[in-house]
Amino acid sequence: MDTLFAILGLSFLGSILGLVGGLLVLWREKLARKMSLYLISFAAGVILSVAFLDLLPEAIAYGGENVFALILMGLIFFFLAENFLLHFHHHESHSHPVKPVAPFLILGDSIHNFIDGVAIAAAFMADPKLGFIVAIATFFHEIPQEIGDFIVLLQAGMSRQKVLLANLFSAVMTFAGALLTYFSFNYSQLFLGPLLAISTGMFLYISLADILPGLVKEGNHNRWQIASLFLSGITLIYFLTKLIPV
Repeated sequence: MDTLFAILGLSFLGSILGLVGGLLVLWREKLARKMSLYLISFAAGVILSVAFLDLLPEAIAYGGENVFALILMGLIFFFLAENFLLHFHHHESHSHPVKPVAPFLILGDSIHNFIDGVAIAAAFMADPKLGFIVAIATFFHEIPQEIGDFIVLLQAGMSRQKVLLANLFSAVMTFAGALLTYFSFNYSQLFLGPLLAISTGMFLYISLADILPGLVKEGNHNRWQIASLFLSGITLIYFLTKLIPV
């Protein structure tokens, strides 16, 4: 039961608390827009370092010789999912304020959050330290993501209250993914290694394919600040990995 409460707490950290980015939009939208790129830079460093320093070693430990094939499958899965299912769930979504986008964005966000819950629960059941670090990475990723989501939904014509409720609903899907994973493992832990490997693929895809290309192309902001925040995210996870007791 303590494990379940811990997983739910980490899911809360990785989802509900991430709504602070959206609340910033409701409070001061111009400030949120200004901060968004820098928050994304930091999140990219966090996610990339978690993939290599934390998830990958655990995936190898639990996944055996098939781990790299499973990571590749995870990359392919999220590439296909983003292209066919999550097309409107990305960090530049607020540049396309088209009304029909709203339901697709909410659906994509819900699916994404569900998968986040699976990753958090699988990571925690492999190693509580890993679960905490994955939840931290999810939190930092969700803040700029929610900024983009809130902006595009507001521009699509939704009221502030409906935008908040829609994003709260999608955030709750993190708990659904975490609970499904937790109760599934009560019957069998055979899928722990594959889930860790697929989660590694997800984190690699988000950082390398979804975030970094946009940062590299960005030409209207201070590149040194972007690079510094990216490296700061990597440094944070490196020290968390070293300092948090096993």
